[in-house]
Amino acid sequence: MFDVSKISSLLCAALSDVLREARLAAGLSLGAVAELSGLNRQAITFIERGDRNPTTETLAKLSLALGLLPSEAWNRAEKRLESREKKAISLSKVRKNLKGS
Repeated sequence: MFDVSKISSLLCAALSDVLREARLAAGLSLGAVAELSGLNRQAITFIERGDRNPTTETLAKLSLALGLLPSEAWNRAEKRLESREKKAISLSKVRKNLKGS
C-alpha cells in the first residue's frame, strides 16, 4: 500500500517549486505576482516556501498570473514528483490502486 499523506506532501512541495520557478522564469517579483493575482505577497511567499498549501481558487489565481493554466501547474508538479521520487513512489501505481478500490 502507499502513504497518501506522504504523497500529498511531496506533491504540494513539488507544486510550490513549480510556482516559484514559473515566477522566476517570467522575471516577476513577488509584488508583481501579488498585484496580478490579487493575492497577498506574504501568502505567495508562504506557498512558494511550502509553508502553506494553496486552495483551488488560490492556485487558479497564481497560475493564471504566471501565464499557466492550473492543470498545467499540477501536471508539472506531477512530472517533477515522478522524476524526483521515481524509485520510491510510482504515481501510476497509486492511480491503479485508487481505480481498483
